[in-house]
Amino acid sequence: MGALLLLLLLSLGCVSIKPAPRYTKSSGKEAVVRELTRRQHAGSDRLLKVVDGYMGVPYKWGGTTRQGMDCSAFTRAIFRETYGIELPRTSKQMYRVGVPVTNQERLRPGDLVFFANTNSGPGISHVGIYLGKGRFAHASSSQGGSITTLDNTYFKPRYAGARRVER
Repeated sequence: MGALLLLLLLSLGCVSIKPAPRYTKSSGKEAVVRELTRRQHAGSDRLLKVVDGYMGVPYKWGGTTRQGMDCSAFTRAIFRETYGIELPRTSKQMYRVGVPVTNQERLRPGDLVFFANTNSGPGISHVGIYLGKGRFAHASSSQGGSITTLDNTYFKPRYAGARRVER
């Protein structure tokens, strides 16, 4: 039966059909570059849309998937999906990228906001993404993916600064 099928395919010329390339010269690389360029210049609308998709993701210390993530994994995932930029793994490492935003009044959506001496430990121990209007998105140990105000009674005294990552 197999030999008969092979003979039939050979006689019809089907064996000589080659699969189409996954990407063509005209659409592959250029499409990827276009998408990354679009993400680098994404505005607050895209940021809010991406953040919305992470609301309620459970908190899990050290977690990096939608089944559970910590604050730095949450921030990394949103930053990658929104802007196409890879951030370092931990909040302490993130605190060394970009340029400082020394005045909270100058924060812009997409800036990283940092907190020190939280339940996660001493020094820089929590990170989120500023959304505008005094709000930031983060992975809360009690609520998972959530939005909180900078003047929240827990976070306000622990605010340690912000960084702006060039896009």
